[in-house]
Amino acid sequence: MDLIEEDKISPYAFWAFYSLYNHLNKGSKFEGNHKSSDHIKFDPSLNIINQKLFPEFDPTDFNEKKSLFITWKKKAKHGNEYHLRGCIGTFSKLPCYYGIERYSLLASLEDPRFPPITKNELPLLKCGCNILSNFTTIYLNNNQTITGDILDWEIGKHGIELKFRYPFKHGKLLSATFLPDVMVEQRWDKRDTFINLIEKADVLASPAEIFENYDKYFVQVIRYEGHKSMIAYDQFESKLKELKNVSESL
Repeated sequence: MDLIEEDKISPYAFWAFYSLYNHLNKGSKFEGNHKSSDHIKFDPSLNIINQKLFPEFDPTDFNEKKSLFITWKKKAKHGNEYHLRGCIGTFSKLPCYYGIERYSLLASLEDPRFPPITKNELPLLKCGCNILSNFTTIYLNNNQTITGDILDWEIGKHGIELKFRYPFKHGKLLSATFLPDVMVEQRWDKRDTFINLIEKADVLASPAEIFENYDKYFVQVIRYEGHKSMIAYDQFESKLKELKNVSESL
């Protein structure tokens, strides 16, 4: 996979946005001209969305089990910047249809860092879906042998998962991850990335010391790649209107 490209709309991102939209608008119906408070009168499958709105995508992908993360961002009151509003995902492989729907709702409603997203926020939102693949252990310390190189990854191409032992609390095993685009957005180098991973795991004391002595504390470093797509509300709304023709033909 190449370095991160400009975000593209995909059936994955549309289905993630639709899952929240449907949840917040449940009970309403699609009648005549679409309004933001309306809901279409049938519940489309991801395959229908693919066939009618994104025919260029391979439909077999939706039947595969995938690891994924869903990210919600909200437009700032002033300017065109978007700020994080929720992000949750899983490294477990789930059926694509189910996984996107489930983690769309978890990221929007149950991220402990933010209050649940409300219906009134929908027009300000942008939803991203990152389908993960090509997981590779690049460093492993099993207490007897150490193999690999913690720096064997590329910024902009790979996400990183770090598992390490906390120096205190009897060496408790902790973990954290950053998706491929995070390092680019934050302008981190590899050292910055590892220090921030350590801090993300709630270790705020001496993260630099842990990194400098990684051969003592790091247990495993895994790199992975991501296929990222994103859809803003106006794009979602435009695609949703297209489903009116689908509903009339079913």
